[in-house]
Amino acid sequence: MPTKTENTVDRRSFLAASAAGAVALTSVPNAIAHVNGPTLKVGSSLGSGWTLTDINGPEAGAIRLVAGHEATGRRANISVCRAEAGSGALASTGLVDVFLMNDGRDGKVRTPSDEVALVGRIARTIQGREESIPGAARLLGRRERQAAFNPIDHLEPLEQQ
Repeated sequence: MPTKTENTVDRRSFLAASAAGAVALTSVPNAIAHVNGPTLKVGSSLGSGWTLTDINGPEAGAIRLVAGHEATGRRANISVCRAEAGSGALASTGLVDVFLMNDGRDGKVRTPSDEVALVGRIARTIQGREESIPGAARLLGRRERQAAFNPIDHLEPLEQQ
C-alpha cells in the first residue's frame, strides 16, 4: 500500500486545481449565452438596430458588452454582474444583473428608452444560461464592485470613435 507523502494530491484537489488553471488561461470570451439558445457573439444583432460590437471580461467583476447603433452612431456600454438585491440594475435574470453603464453622469440624463429595452433583451437572452457565461464564477455583485473598484462599477468610459 503506497504511503501518503507531502507531494501527493487527491483526485478532487487535482481536478479543482486543473479547472482553476484552465479558467486562468481562458482568453476573453468571444461569445456568451451559447448553451441551449441564441448565442451572443460579436456581430450578433440585438434588435432595433443594435449590434454587439465587443465582449470583454471578466474585468472588475463584470462581463462588459459593447453594443453599437449603426443608424445613430451611439454606443452602449453594458455590464453583466452577479445578481444582488437592491442593485438598481435595469434588468436582472435572478442570477445576474445587467447594467447600462452610461458615460458616468450618474443618472443626471434620462436614459433613452431603446437603450433600456436593449438591456432587457440581453437579460432575456441569457436568462437560464447564466452559468455558461465564461467567467461567471468570477462575477461580483454591485456592492462588492463598489468596495473593490471605487468609483462604483463603471469600467473605463468608452472612447468615442
